Amino acid sequence: MADPVATVERIVKIGLRIKDAVDTVRHNEDECRDIRKRVLRFSAILSQLQQTGMMNGSSAMSGALEDLEETLEQALKLVAACQQRTTIRRLIAAGDLAKQLRRVKDDILNKVMLASFAINAHTTIVLLTIQASGHPLPQQDTGMTEISHDIQSTHDARSELNGEKNRVRPGSEQHFAILFSLKKFSLSEIKTATDDKNIIGKGGYCRVYKGVLNDGKLVAIKKFPSSSGSTWARIYDQELLASKLEHKNIVKVLGYGRGVQEPGNGYQWIEEYMPNGSLDKITRESQLAWPSIFRIIEGVAQGVHYLHEQRVVHMDVKPSNILLDSDMNPKITDFNISVVLQDDEITHQDILGTMGYIPPECFAEGIISMMNDVYAFGATVINTIRVMCKNEQPSDERLLYSWAWDVWEAGQMDGVFDPKLYKGSQLRDIIRCVEVGLLCLSDRGDRPTMADVLEMLHGKKKLPIIKKPAYMESESESESESESEVKKVIERPRCRKNRNRKSLCTTARCHR
Repeated sequence: MADPVATVERIVKIGLRIKDAVDTVRHNEDECRDIRKRVLRFSAILSQLQQTGMMNGSSAMSGALEDLEETLEQALKLVAACQQRTTIRRLIAAGDLAKQLRRVKDDILNKVMLASFAINAHTTIVLLTIQASGHPLPQQDTGMTEISHDIQSTHDARSELNGEKNRVRPGSEQHFAILFSLKKFSLSEIKTATDDKNIIGKGGYCRVYKGVLNDGKLVAIKKFPSSSGSTWARIYDQELLASKLEHKNIVKVLGYGRGVQEPGNGYQWIEEYMPNGSLDKITRESQLAWPSIFRIIEGVAQGVHYLHEQRVVHMDVKPSNILLDSDMNPKITDFNISVVLQDDEITHQDILGTMGYIPPECFAEGIISMMNDVYAFGATVINTIRVMCKNEQPSDERLLYSWAWDVWEAGQMDGVFDPKLYKGSQLRDIIRCVEVGLLCLSDRGDRPTMADVLEMLHGKKKLPIIKKPAYMESESESESESESEVKKVIERPRCRKNRNRKSLCTTARCHR
């Protein structure tokens, strides 16, 4: 088995050679530049993953990285061919060089998606091994890149933020200005709520406490530690953004604590309390009947549709960021990396989101659009519906999506779900919901808008032909090996404390 670390080092070197070669190409300049951009992005990502120390000991991961290296070698040869004069180029490429460049560019994306899937599966195996041995799981960071704080808001939902006086910038004293649009809670009012006995969640950014205000109202208090001005600027922007959103399926921001004006003492944000916790927690600990499942999926769809109407891309739609109130109505939370779009799409130098919920075009080109949330919504649909299955399904997202596609394509959906959780007449609705989820997981050009999703969920609009996405075609080649590795660990005896857990969340966010 090849050393993954050594393979990554070779991939980075090939990327640098491609970068230099593209500077002197004579033909197909646009295609070569696209390949260079894609290769350099992936090389940087792999270098960061290598530094985490999680890239050892997996044959599936080694094979995926070797396949990527082979594709990059082919890309380098094609780019080098474009450096030659016309006569030589014709001999090498036989007049078909541009088509070969486009094919290898697509193949690079497919191989990277496969490699990221293998790395994610390997990380899950490592964490499950730690859990199965009875050791506590390490506290993890979010695995996400923070968004730049200089985004602008739209007139629709946040007209007050468009003026210069409310624009937050690094190093500005306005970072700690009073938030006139939010209620300020006294320190004494929230102090008793923020001790360890009341903690209900924690993640890379904050701790979350269950608190009771003076009027008896239950709230969730996000307590952020002291931080730099740039971190505060990000949180300020995103929390103020969330406070301007008014929808039944969006968690409401109620106000802030005294510490918000005193960076040395930290600061607190107060939100409405959601007693049933996260959708991730519910789906890991229990089975839900179809009426509850559909109400949750429908509510999430309505919430994401509302965000898109305001030109807001959430960027991290997933079960752990969907909270449930006392009536099991879903509400979307956590706008820490959200983006407000002025155009249909933008590009970002970093990859934003959580592994398994990031669409291929974000990996490949850094493209951010409404389609990022559509993809993540589809992933959330499949992850939610799986709790109705008679047998436990793969916990790794990529394996799960491929499993759902294969079962649907084989026409075997009617035998998958526990009949105790739905009425016979509801099976068609369940299958349609799965089909909507798979459609959202399609390649970017084949995904629906969230307005279309709502129509399809209610049977008011006919679903188009669902095409299997290119990344899923590539993953099928190594799926069996990775799934076998995960299964071996899952079947090991668990410690008594964690024996009821069906799957393991590999990112630590503010769970409630």
